[in-house]
Amino acid sequence: MAKPYMVKVKSITDLVNIAVAAQVLLVHRLNTDSKSVFYIPFPVYDSLAIYYCETEETFKGKYFLFNRFTGEVQVSESYVNDSKFIVIPIVDVIEQEFLPKDFMEKYYSKKKSKKKKEERLEEAKVSVS
Repeated sequence: MAKPYMVKVKSITDLVNIAVAAQVLLVHRLNTDSKSVFYIPFPVYDSLAIYYCETEETFKGKYFLFNRFTGEVQVSESYVNDSKFIVIPIVDVIEQEFLPKDFMEKYYSKKKSKKKKEERLEEAKVSVS
């Protein structure tokens, strides 16, 4: 399979609008140390298009609620049985081999480099002593 096409959208609302328009009513969430990455994969010929967005802090909630009348997007901890909402579950991803490694490295490399920096500082302290 070819490398997936990564399409970053501006906001959660944009991602939910894509899910509703494409009738793919499931959003994947991957929590890193400081961010949440939400994504929806779509098959494209022999590859994938992965629409995604990121939030600055870890994001809580189990469902996106899309209001059919206003287009407003809300987040809920529980399922809502109301015909004015399209309910889109958020699936928490623990482990995956779906997103490209170079894409994931930008979310995890900061922690590794911070650890390396701390290790270097410890080594410097030991050598000074």
